Amino acid sequence: MPAFASLNSTSSDPQGGRYADPKGEQWAREAGEQTGFDRQAMLKPGFKTFHIPDVDYLSTCPVLVQCLAEVDRWSRAHPDHLPIMITINAADTPSNRPGINNPIGLDDKGLLDALDAEIRSVLPGKRLITPDEVRGKARTLRDAVCTHGWPSLEAARGRIYIMLDVRDAVSNVFRDGHPSLAGRAMFGWYADDQPESAIQIVQDPLVERTKISAWVKQGVIVRTRTDANTVEARTGNYRKALAAMASGAQAVSTDYYPGAPDPLSTGFSVTLPEGAMARCNPVRITAGCSAVP
Repeated sequence: MPAFASLNSTSSDPQGGRYADPKGEQWAREAGEQTGFDRQAMLKPGFKTFHIPDVDYLSTCPVLVQCLAEVDRWSRAHPDHLPIMITINAADTPSNRPGINNPIGLDDKGLLDALDAEIRSVLPGKRLITPDEVRGKARTLRDAVCTHGWPSLEAARGRIYIMLDVRDAVSNVFRDGHPSLAGRAMFGWYADDQPESAIQIVQDPLVERTKISAWVKQGVIVRTRTDANTVEARTGNYRKALAAMASGAQAVSTDYYPGAPDPLSTGFSVTLPEGAMARCNPVRITAGCSAVP
């Protein structure tokens, strides 16, 4: 199972400065608070990373290329690491709330090309596992993952692959002119009967555990989650976590990894068995596998 990271959310800012003066920062200053907001970074052109414009606007790395560079530095310093899957949740739906800055719609080929270009500027060449590499000589990307499969663990160590998690209209523009995502830097989320389908996102492994396992057996990579919106943490409910781990989903995300902030003091924490960060897939591999090089 790959290491996993999520950039939630990523917003376009081609001219720079669109998100440089969030309402929340104004309110914080009026209250005498120091937030550490990096306005200079937000004045630069390029994609930005934060949750909600004006309201939830702080980030440990406010600029996408900065986030990717941090991952790249760590990756180069640890060249034998398991492949890292990064999900970019490029939210572009307007809130339509008075005074709140709406994100730019991403159903625009030029913006998506720019996103690809920013990624390749930090992760060039073989640093990325791309749809072209996975497809190889297969007719479609979907055919490839279901026949010869993904690169071997040995070939994927020390490398990164990126999943674009967006609304359908944006996904369709992303693949327009790029059948099976030819030439693209990222994978996408498409219905499992589409030629571009290689990765699926499942929100509730309790409801769709059987479907997850079926996809995994076919060769599809699945991302699912063990908790959401503090619901499981507040009740100490690990049923979703256990279902996610048993399903074989290769990327299992949680808000409550060891050492994560726990402002509600729930004590809720999720890991793989015995505290492991990764393991051999319980659905696809039953013997003769080691996650350690």
